[in-house]
Amino acid sequence: MALTDQIIENPVMGDRVKFLVTAADSGGKLLKVELWCKPGAKGSPRHYHPLQTETFEVIRGELGLEDEGKERVLKAGERYTVLPGSPHRFYNASASQDLLVEVDVQPALKTEFFFETMYSLANEGKTNGESLPKNLLQFSALLHEYYGEMFAVGPPVLLQKIIAKGLGGFAKLLGYKGFIPFRNN
Repeated sequence: MALTDQIIENPVMGDRVKFLVTAADSGGKLLKVELWCKPGAKGSPRHYHPLQTETFEVIRGELGLEDEGKERVLKAGERYTVLPGSPHRFYNASASQDLLVEVDVQPALKTEFFFETMYSLANEGKTNGESLPKNLLQFSALLHEYYGEMFAVGPPVLLQKIIAKGLGGFAKLLGYKGFIPFRNN
């Protein structure tokens, strides 16, 4: 479980997250993080959250944001909210400047656990260049754990649901974890 002021890093994506408000702090209403990305960091794969809004406020640098089929670049002081169900991705739009952004996710659901798990897998060398699990069973266990909270853009949602419920349940029986706590070195 993430702790307030805990910092986790993802060497594959080139970013770092500091938890400002956790689900436990807010009674599940809000997850607020500070996200730092190195220059040119490619950011998240396209995804969507059926039940959550995600608000980005740029503190420093340039946030590239793809939402509603449009690309935009936000600068310091600018804010943008991605609505539930909207496919989106974000990245550092500058090749020479780092990016610092505050991100609010409402409601929090299990998003902080997802961050910890993905960053843990990246630190263990178990993700590909897109920061997705290399192992199909591990990926399936994640889909099972966070079922209905987030979907990737690409594979049909029905297929993701089948993998989550069928293969994901089997993967968990084999010992694959849906939540892997981040361990600071």
